[in-house]
Amino acid sequence: MALFGRGSDSADPTPHATQTQDTPPASADRLLLDLLGARQERGPSYDTPISGILTARLGTDDLERIADAAGELRPTWDVASDADRGRLALAIAAHTRMDDVLERLGLSAAMPPPEVHAMAHGPQAAGGDPWLADAVVHAAAETGYTIPDGGTVLDFGCSSGRVLRAIAAARDDVRCLGCDPNRPAIEWAQKHLPMAEFFVSPQRPPLDLAYGELDFVYAVSIWSHFNRAPALDWLAEMHRLIRPDGRLVLTTHGLTSIAKTRSVDELSEGSATEATAELVRSGFHFIDVFGDEGDWGVRDPEWGNAYFTLDWLSEHMTPGWSIRLFRPGGLDGNQDLIVLGREDL
Repeated sequence: MALFGRGSDSADPTPHATQTQDTPPASADRLLLDLLGARQERGPSYDTPISGILTARLGTDDLERIADAAGELRPTWDVASDADRGRLALAIAAHTRMDDVLERLGLSAAMPPPEVHAMAHGPQAAGGDPWLADAVVHAAAETGYTIPDGGTVLDFGCSSGRVLRAIAAARDDVRCLGCDPNRPAIEWAQKHLPMAEFFVSPQRPPLDLAYGELDFVYAVSIWSHFNRAPALDWLAEMHRLIRPDGRLVLTTHGLTSIAKTRSVDELSEGSATEATAELVRSGFHFIDVFGDEGDWGVRDPEWGNAYFTLDWLSEHMTPGWSIRLFRPGGLDGNQDLIVLGREDL
C-alpha cells in the first residue's frame, strides 16, 4: 500500500525507517548472523512477457530516436542487456514525452507528484515499471501459468499504479484492477490511468469483489509488511477471490533480505541478529517500524516489516494453496519471490 508497498526492499528507493537495536547479540545468535552474511545474492533474471509485447510495437526508427533521446540514461542504455534496453526504451519514450510512440505503446507519461505515493520517481520510473511487471508475470509463467485472454488481474497494494499500468498497456485484452488503502494514490491513479480500474481497499478483508472473480493476483512488497494475523487473513481472502488454478505472486522479506539490508546499513547488527534468530526459532518476525505516524499517513499497528520462512508459510497457509515457486532473493536479490497456486477444495 503506501501502506501497501513501503519498507526495506530494493523495489522502494524512498527513504524509510532504519531499524535499530542496541542489545549486543549473544554468541550463538552472532554465529547465525555471520553465517547469514555469507549467503549469495541472486540478482534479477526476468523474461519479457510484458515489456516484450510493448517493445514489439516499436520500429527501428523508433528505437534510434529513443536512443538519441536517452540523455542521462545513455550510459545505462549502452551497457544494458537486450531485455533491459527494451524496458529502458519504454521509460525514455515516456520521460521525453514521445506522444506518437506512447500512443502506439498504450503507455501514459503521467507521473504522480511528490506528495502522492509512487514508490519511485525519475526517468526510469516514467511510464510505469516494466521491470516489475515482467518479474511477476514471468514468475507465474515459470509455473506453467499464462494470464488467460479476457481474464482479470489484481495488483494488490498497487500504490499509484506504476506496475499495473505497464501490464494494462501490454494486455489490453485483460481486465486490470488495482487496490490500495492509500486514498490519495488511488485517486491519482483513477484520474490519470484510465487503462485500469482502481479502488481504495480496507486494511482488513474482505475486498468488495465476488468469489472467484480474479485469475491472477500479484503483491509486490505487501506480505513483507503484514504481521501474522493479517498475513494469513489476506491469504484466505485471496483464496476466496482467485479462481481454481489461478496464481498469487507475492514477495516477502526472508533471510536474504536481512543479509541485503544489513550489508548496506539499513538494518542494525542487533536488529539483524534478532530477526535471524527469530526466523530460525519460529519462522516469523515482525518489527513495528512506522509507529503512530503510520506509513504515508495510513496507520495500522499490524503493518511494519515482516519476515517469514517458507516453512512457516507452508505450515500456516490454508490447504487450498500449493507452493509452485520459491526463489530466495528473487526480487532484486533482496525479497523472496513466491508463487502460490489456488487449489480447489
